[in-house]
Amino acid sequence: MVTDNTRRTLLKAALFGAATPWLPFGCATTRSPDEPALVGCAISGRDDYRVVVANQWGSLLRQLPLPARGHGVAVESKLGHAVAFARRPGEFLMVFDFHSGEMLKLITAAPNRHFYGHGIYSQDGAWLYATEGERATSRGIIGVYDVANGYQKAAELSGFGIGPHEIIRMTDGTLVVGVGGVHTDGRTPLNLPTMEPSLTYLSPQGELLDQVRLADHHLSIRHLAHDGDQTVLCGQQYRGEPDAYPALLAMHQRGQEMVSLKAQPEQWARFNHYIASIAATDEWILATSPRGNCYGIWSKQSGELVELLPLPDASGVVVKDKQFRVSSGAGSVILQAHPFEKRAVNSNVQWDNHWSAIS
Repeated sequence: MVTDNTRRTLLKAALFGAATPWLPFGCATTRSPDEPALVGCAISGRDDYRVVVANQWGSLLRQLPLPARGHGVAVESKLGHAVAFARRPGEFLMVFDFHSGEMLKLITAAPNRHFYGHGIYSQDGAWLYATEGERATSRGIIGVYDVANGYQKAAELSGFGIGPHEIIRMTDGTLVVGVGGVHTDGRTPLNLPTMEPSLTYLSPQGELLDQVRLADHHLSIRHLAHDGDQTVLCGQQYRGEPDAYPALLAMHQRGQEMVSLKAQPEQWARFNHYIASIAATDEWILATSPRGNCYGIWSKQSGELVELLPLPDASGVVVKDKQFRVSSGAGSVILQAHPFEKRAVNSNVQWDNHWSAIS
């Protein structure tokens, strides 16, 4: 098995090797190259972790050091604020101004709490919702932070399960949580035979609106996206038999059953039991797998896998200007609006985990 340190060494060699030439991005080039468009966590060296603000091509505009490895980033474009969350089980969240690069606040977890790596702002930007857990039990918590009051914690929402990971917001303000269902000691799972993952819908006040499950309880629901309308996409980490390769992506609309996306078992095997980032347009769904060093594009209408592509340490994906932008731990940035039409550049940033778009 390749260790994390070995993988990072190989990726760094790829990152600072031969540069990929810059390619034109059509209408996307009308934006200023100094305009913040993307933000994500990155690795700069051994135990050197950053959060990076980039332009539309993934070129670094400014960066801030992080106390430890980061994971997801929440963005509030009207305020110019962003929040970097520590990788689970995380000890911090860091608020910063993405225009100036100034750190505004560093919040550390209480002794009996940890962060799960993701968060989202409310529609009006007044509240920050962060996925958290109770250390001894992995009891799921959504921490609610008052933005105007210096990000003071105002409430905790709970009662929906254990091990929440990503949280997103629908267009009507409804919160959707990928509840992994796994009780852990650090990163070691303790309850795989009895884990209970779910896709959970909450009101902004924490009322449980809906909760649905996949047939295979070993599919830990972790990463989420929505299509700008009513469809939620969820990506899973499979915690069952190592030689089984079930579907790792599903889509859902409130009041309906979950629908698994389609691919052949050997194609699912390429994803190495793990989906990281997801994004969707009206027609297409794109999902990455850093463990599988690949990403796939599915037809939203048919649910069929249309294209499966290699990408070293495939990490974040967002939709910006109706096009997918995909990041890589090897520094590549892929721009792709449709299957079989990708363009690539080298950003010289060793991207890590997820991207968020700045509107």
